[in-house]
Amino acid sequence: MQIKKFLAVVMSLCMVAGTVSYGAPVITQSITAQADELETDCYSFDEETGVLMLRGEVYGTVLGEFKFKYGYGNKVKSIVAEDGTILPGNSSSLFSGFNNCISIDLSKADASRVGTMNTMFSGCKSLTTLDLSGLDTSNVSDMSWMFYECASLTSLDLSGFNTGKVGTMESMFYECNNLTTLDISGFDTRNVITMEKMFSGCSKLTSLDVSGFKTTSLVYMNSMFNECSSLTALDMGGFNTSYVKDMTKIFNGCSNLTSLNVSSFDGSSSKNMYSMFNGCSKLTKIDLSNFTTNNPGNMTYMFADCSSLTELDLGKFSISSITSIGEMFLNCNSLKKLTLGENFEKVKEIADLPNGDGWVNVNDPSTVVSGDYKIAVIVNEGKNTYKRLPIEEETKITYPTNIKVEYSEKYHQVRFTWDKVDGADRYGIAVYLAGKWRVQAQNITDTVYTSPKNLTPGKAYKVAIAARVNGEWDTANAIKNAVNVIIK
Repeated sequence: MQIKKFLAVVMSLCMVAGTVSYGAPVITQSITAQADELETDCYSFDEETGVLMLRGEVYGTVLGEFKFKYGYGNKVKSIVAEDGTILPGNSSSLFSGFNNCISIDLSKADASRVGTMNTMFSGCKSLTTLDLSGLDTSNVSDMSWMFYECASLTSLDLSGFNTGKVGTMESMFYECNNLTTLDISGFDTRNVITMEKMFSGCSKLTSLDVSGFKTTSLVYMNSMFNECSSLTALDMGGFNTSYVKDMTKIFNGCSNLTSLNVSSFDGSSSKNMYSMFNGCSKLTKIDLSNFTTNNPGNMTYMFADCSSLTELDLGKFSISSITSIGEMFLNCNSLKKLTLGENFEKVKEIADLPNGDGWVNVNDPSTVVSGDYKIAVIVNEGKNTYKRLPIEEETKITYPTNIKVEYSEKYHQVRFTWDKVDGADRYGIAVYLAGKWRVQAQNITDTVYTSPKNLTPGKAYKVAIAARVNGEWDTANAIKNAVNVIIK
């Protein structure tokens, strides 16, 4: 082939003169062109099949020239690393530019020297199969933009990744808009400073487990789940956000989210919460009761289009010197209950809180305090809860919730605790034995019960806890919420 013959001539001339330099570090390479195969010390390429084989010590500069200078990037269909292949310390953009490559197998590659993987597979829009199993990522500090625009990937298993030294995961999966399965359950995120746009645009991802994330170093998480429009649930109850400076668009466009745990979130360091929950149209509740804010500059559109949201507790919000709360509650048409703290002095007209028949303070339910216009304006003093007319009668819970179990291996017994039920004067314990529920105790006046000692280790029990309210035992809900225990 003419190009290969030209390469062979050029390389042979360079070798006569000495080494061939492609920039730091200086690398001595020889390229042999025969028939339809191109070969160097670190790769061979079969143009007929489109298979690029990696071997030995791979140099990013040499692979870069193969892609761009010699124009083979778009001809590669598959990449396979042979056993013993060593990836370079700087693997930034190593496979970026292989636009038509559909398969990459790095399962046998040695990545122990790699310090940076940013943009490593960026723009591999045709990639459908990526095997990174066994890849040693223990020394990697940068995974930003790693899989950016890998738009054909549908599944990715990174459960074996060691991310203990990673400091940035910015835009790591940005615009992976066909990804439906992503396993990052083994990620260690204790040293990660930025997760900005980490999953942004992953519009087909239906589930994601980030419950094990430790975020003690996290500073940036803006747009983290932006436009993850197929996600239905997120548990972020273990997130530490006390140092996070920017919370812009974290959940913007998560239109199918029905369950969101952000109970541990702290917004005291954040200066921007623009569109934080904008478009979360299926969320009925968000627990922000412990969410402290310290006059962030921007809360515009924060809850806009949260059209199913029924109540909000903003008791720890401080907005006394905030510059913008424009359309903060735009189209929150189902909102019926709103708690404001002493540092939330006024819900202004620009916040676009729907007024309906008016809002009243629960301490004075006969007086409308929000005006008679379409948009509510509420002047708040102290901490107050407001309800929107007409006030619907609240259904009271008549059974124990938040049941917790503690085990004693020493005494082979179990201790149960639960939240107090309003109006309950007695609690009862029942155990499912031999096909029937059998009452063990029914005169408990506290929210704790300890079983007898010396129960059989390894034996499983199903336990229901009921409450007596106004003389009636709610056994149906007690059984429905029964817990399973195994004696230790």
